[in-house]
Amino acid sequence: MSDTLTLPPPVERKCRIEEVFDASFIELLKLVPANPFVRAWVLKFTGKLPPVECETYEQLQDWAEFNCTKRVRPKGSITRSSDEDGIEINVHFSEIEYGRANYSVNRFGDEGFRVGAEELTELVQEAIADGGALSAVVDAVAALINDDAWNRCDPDLDNYGDYEYNEHDSGDSDSGEIRFLREHIRQKVLQFVQEHHPELAAEL
Repeated sequence: MSDTLTLPPPVERKCRIEEVFDASFIELLKLVPANPFVRAWVLKFTGKLPPVECETYEQLQDWAEFNCTKRVRPKGSITRSSDEDGIEINVHFSEIEYGRANYSVNRFGDEGFRVGAEELTELVQEAIADGGALSAVVDAVAALINDDAWNRCDPDLDNYGDYEYNEHDSGDSDSGEIRFLREHIRQKVLQFVQEHHPELAAEL
């Protein structure tokens, strides 16, 4: 009787990274793969936190494709053209909700902030007319997000924090914050202008 060596079955990838994250988030992963906010979004989207040794985009791609499953997308969703959509910036929302029973709980969520093509084009034209460069457009979009993110977006805020009961003045009130990456704005604006208005891109 001869001994036979039994090899473990080969490990297969569960999916492609494009089936886990949307295109805009993949672009962000390529820009800043080690950013803690970005890695927090990976946890939000997949329910798993990448290991600390995954520091490059290629390492994150391999980790996602071997460990994550396809993202379930709503049926009947409408895919609009990039020219109609303009750009979309990932915004992280957080707030502290205060309840009548003297409690507080941290709530978090993410949603894309859309800047339409016409609106973005106007911001670019205004920046050029004022003698500004790409940084001026980034400043304008960042100001728009800071001013209107809570009004334009409706993030689904999940209760991630623990309920804290204390003696603060409670009521139906809350305090909110948002976070986003200026480098993401810069990359999306530059891509939009180069694709749709190359004549303006030459002036930035």
